[in-house]
Amino acid sequence: FDKTKVDIGALLQRVLGMFSAEAQEKNISLAFEERYGDLTITADPQRLEQVFSNLIGNAIRYVPEGAKVWVTAAAAPQGLRMTINDNGAGVPEEDLPFIFDRFWRKDKSRSRASGGTGLGLAIAKQLLEAQGGTIAARNLPEGGLQVEIRIERKPSL
Repeated sequence: FDKTKVDIGALLQRVLGMFSAEAQEKNISLAFEERYGDLTITADPQRLEQVFSNLIGNAIRYVPEGAKVWVTAAAAPQGLRMTINDNGAGVPEEDLPFIFDRFWRKDKSRSRASGGTGLGLAIAKQLLEAQGGTIAARNLPEGGLQVEIRIERKPSL
């Protein structure tokens, strides 16, 4: 991995921009709702962009027209915490443990034409773990899905 100083706030803003036309087409509100603290981290910017593109793209693909997708980023004592949230239907509780598995798809009947390969979340998980990060998902109490990413800051040598 090619590690460099990355401003996660700027990276997320860029990825949100890449999806703004698609979101507008589906009448989906796409927002960067919270950002606070020092959001710079030493990481591979291309890999992180791929992770966030996967997650934001998925959120837009799976929420109904008129829904909302929002992102947060905050400095935590050990590193950064980012979330990608939506107010769609969420994922059935019994499926949550499997959504980062290779080839898992929410709708088993989806063809590759409409549903992709089922690799996006598995790849996102792999790319994050390779950089010492973690990824988890949970249903929001008010409905929808939250994917949480944590990346630790490595102490400078």
